[in-house]
Amino acid sequence: MSSEDRALREIQEKLMAEMAAKQQSKEEEVAKELQKIDAIVKQLLTNEAWQRLKRVELVKPDLANEVKLYLVQLYTSGRLTRRLGDEELKTLLAQLSERGRKDFNIRIV
Repeated sequence: MSSEDRALREIQEKLMAEMAAKQQSKEEEVAKELQKIDAIVKQLLTNEAWQRLKRVELVKPDLANEVKLYLVQLYTSGRLTRRLGDEELKTLLAQLSERGRKDFNIRIV
């Protein structure tokens, strides 16, 4: 292997290490933001509602994230001033899941 090949190899390894470090820092930032959102939402829900949301998150993570973001938006805008119970969370889950549902019509021609 020539010295040029070794130099190119070293540069490539250095760039790959930098890219990996940047990716890791982005992932850590995202994880911190998700933890902050979880902390806020946990304060907005009763224990039963929080447990239900965590179970929904296991099955439908997109729906759970949508609910969390919606609750945070309500809280930051001042429209949510009390803790939500399990029944209210059920209603919210039903509304948001209906909104995301698509009806498919199949026609045979």
